[in-house]
Amino acid sequence: MARLLTTSIFALALALPASAGAQAGAAHRSHAHAASHAKLSGRQAGLEQRARRGPVALATAVAETYWGAVPCGGQITVLANQPVPATLEPGSDAWVTFESSLGQNDLEAPASTYTRCTIAIAHWQWPTQQVMESDWNMFCLTVTHEVGHLLGHKHTLTPGAVMAPVFINESNVPEICRATKTLGTLSASRARAH
Repeated sequence: MARLLTTSIFALALALPASAGAQAGAAHRSHAHAASHAKLSGRQAGLEQRARRGPVALATAVAETYWGAVPCGGQITVLANQPVPATLEPGSDAWVTFESSLGQNDLEAPASTYTRCTIAIAHWQWPTQQVMESDWNMFCLTVTHEVGHLLGHKHTLTPGAVMAPVFINESNVPEICRATKTLGTLSASRARAH
């Protein structure tokens, strides 16, 4: 989100003519700025609409915006309050399951073959919407990470990466999660007030 805002500000700076001879190009750049602003406003409106449905829907929309893609043909089930399966580490806070051309949960398969996609969120970590909202940065990061898996991304050891296998602090949190923190809290508060 901040990256888009910075891009819009940069586009505005380009739209200001540096000389009288720049007037012809300024009209084109001004139009580009307007289009960029409209795109930003459209994304914001879409995120606000998803926020009204709660933190799970908002985090999923933020993750899709972060990656610039919607996995599994848009057919993702997100299940909150799930017990951690015995096959996973007891401290797992979320996980994905899917079918693929190479079998169940095989990240070696092309992501375009993934079907029956599910993101499960552990009950022990985020048992309520209120806890999800109060721990928004880490919740949003985790959902973004899991959507990354459904797009075929594997774990990486790159410091600060969304696809790191373990998060020990907020250094991996994408800027778009930080930028939408108040959106989730405010929208959820408005929904409770009605």
